[in-house]
Amino acid sequence: MSWEGPGFVDHHAHLLTVAVGRQPACCSGQTTEEIQAWHHLVLSRWSTPMDQPSEPLPVHDGTRGAIERGLHHARELGLVQVTEAGMEDWAYLEALLQIRARLGELPVRVRILVASGIADVKRMARTGDPWLELEGVKFYADGWIGTRTAALDRAYDDDDDAERGVLFLDADTLARRADPFAEAGWTIATHAIGDRAIATVLDAYEKIFGSDCAAAAPRIEHAQVLNDELVRRMASLGVVACIQPGFAVSDAADARRALGSRWDEAYHWDSLLDAGVRVIAGSDHPVESLAPLVGLHRLVTGDFEDGRSTGAPTLPLDVALDLMTDATAGTVVLSDDPHGREDELTSIEIEDVTPTG
Repeated sequence: MSWEGPGFVDHHAHLLTVAVGRQPACCSGQTTEEIQAWHHLVLSRWSTPMDQPSEPLPVHDGTRGAIERGLHHARELGLVQVTEAGMEDWAYLEALLQIRARLGELPVRVRILVASGIADVKRMARTGDPWLELEGVKFYADGWIGTRTAALDRAYDDDDDAERGVLFLDADTLARRADPFAEAGWTIATHAIGDRAIATVLDAYEKIFGSDCAAAAPRIEHAQVLNDELVRRMASLGVVACIQPGFAVSDAADARRALGSRWDEAYHWDSLLDAGVRVIAGSDHPVESLAPLVGLHRLVTGDFEDGRSTGAPTLPLDVALDLMTDATAGTVVLSDDPHGREDELTSIEIEDVTPTG
C-alpha cells in the first residue's frame, strides 16, 4: 500500500554545479590529500573556498539541458525542492530563468545561496517566484574533518601536523563581510564543522544581529563537532543548523580517530533538537548521495545501506522525516509506509512527486 507525505527537501546540495559536469570549489581535488592541500593553499591566499574564482559558465542549449536533467533527476529521487549551497556563477541563475520561462514549471523548486565570492548586494534581488528564488549568501569558515582542516579548539588526536585545523575567517572579518547582506534581509549561511569554527561563526552572528538574531535565522552549515556550550549558544541566539543525514555514518570511523573523546558529542543532532535549535537537512551532494531515502536510512539506523553498523548517533524516524521534509514545498508518494521499515528504507520506491508552485 502506498504512503503519501510531505515532500523531501534538500537544503544543502551542489546540484547545479554537478549537473554541468563541474566540481564544487570547496572540493577542489579528488583525494583527501589534494583537498587538504587546496584548503591550505586557499588559506595562504587569505581567502576561502567560497571566494575562489571559477571558470565562467557558458549559457547555451547544452548547459540548459544538463541543468534540466539534473532537476529531473532530483525529482525522480523524491525531492520537491533543492537549495544550491554556493552558486559560483550568475550564469546558473540566467540558465534557470530561461528554463523556467520555457517549461512554465521547473521539475523541482530551486533555492539559491550565492557564493560569497560573487555575492553583490546591488545585483541580488528576489524573484518572487515559488519555483526559483534567491535565499541568501554562503560563507565558509573552516575545512573538513576528513582532511583534518576543520577548525578545532584543540589539536586532532591522530595528526600532530594538522594541529587545530584551518580557520578561513575570524569573527570580525565574517561580520564585516556578511553585514551588508544581513542589512538587506538576506539569509546568512556559513560552513562551520569544527567547534572552534562554530564558536567563531556564533561570535560573528552576535556582532551582526545582536538581539535580532532569532528573527534573521542565520544558518550554520554542518555543525558537526558540538559541545554543550555551543548548543546552548545556538539555541539562545536562534541560529539554524543545516545538518547532513549521512555524515555521521560516512565519517564514523575516521572521525573517531580524529576527534578521540570529542566524538561522544559530535554529530548529536538530538542535542540541538532538545535545546530548541531549529534543524534542517541537506545532502551536501556530491559528497553524499542526493537520494533522500539513503540519507533517511542512515539518519535513523546509523548503518550503511548494506547493513554495516557504525555506531553513529541516530534519530527516531518521525523526527528525521520532519527534518528532511516540508509539506509547504510539496508532497511525495512512496510505494510503502516507511514506519516500521527503518532497515529497508532504500528499497522503498518513489511513486509520485508533486512540488508546490
